[in-house]
Amino acid sequence: MEHAKAPAGTQAIGRALAVLKLLAERSGELGITRIAEHLGLSPGTAHRIVRALVADGLVAHNPRTDAYYLGAGTILLGQAAQRGFGLDRALPVLEQINAETQESVNLVVREGGESVVMLRVQSTLPLRFEQHPGARFPLYTTASGKAILAYSDDVEDYVAALPRHLRKITARTLGTPAQLATQLEEIRERGYSIDEEENVAGVRCVGAPILDADGRAHAALVIQVPAVRMPARRVRELGARTVTASKEIAQFVPVDRMMSR
Repeated sequence: MEHAKAPAGTQAIGRALAVLKLLAERSGELGITRIAEHLGLSPGTAHRIVRALVADGLVAHNPRTDAYYLGAGTILLGQAAQRGFGLDRALPVLEQINAETQESVNLVVREGGESVVMLRVQSTLPLRFEQHPGARFPLYTTASGKAILAYSDDVEDYVAALPRHLRKITARTLGTPAQLATQLEEIRERGYSIDEEENVAGVRCVGAPILDADGRAHAALVIQVPAVRMPARRVRELGARTVTASKEIAQFVPVDRMMSR
């Protein structure tokens, strides 16, 4: 197979990354026409970029459907990244909490103004909230985001830059930056954060920051529970459990790698 030469320059790199992200988000196959439409490219440009990614093993082609999907090379990259982030060592901690509580457990990092699920152990109970690694949400709506913000060195700048009225995700999402600032103070006093159905109706969460040696948050550990299984007493119990587990993870995970702004 002739290797396609990708267009030179940073624009070509950005477009190639956009193709990979698109295929990751769709979790399936996409044809050249749809890739081009999604990314605002001409079909010819999209085809050249995709062929270069196929040549490097990052994208694969299905000749039966003439569509493309993430290739085996991305699996190897993902596995290497997981080892670099220490997620392979964090996973047993999440699995232990899942076994103790039978609830879903996430390890979440910050990317700009969003919290991103990096690792998840799903509850096996019939009533649960379905989610997947890669899911992302505004920081101010989640237990993970608020736990990270409370111990971030740019928290004042983040809060000051928010609009006067925050975008509502559910009826219980915080409405103003002042409400968020109050909650962040409470989190620092308590040690863990609470999401009172602020991101998903019917789901309550507790989270604790994973801190570096200087006491700054780069990630968070979160337990997600349907509200019907989460009375106030259990909020306190699981909140305390996230704190101990986050401290355990911080001992062996290079948390300073885990935040991108």
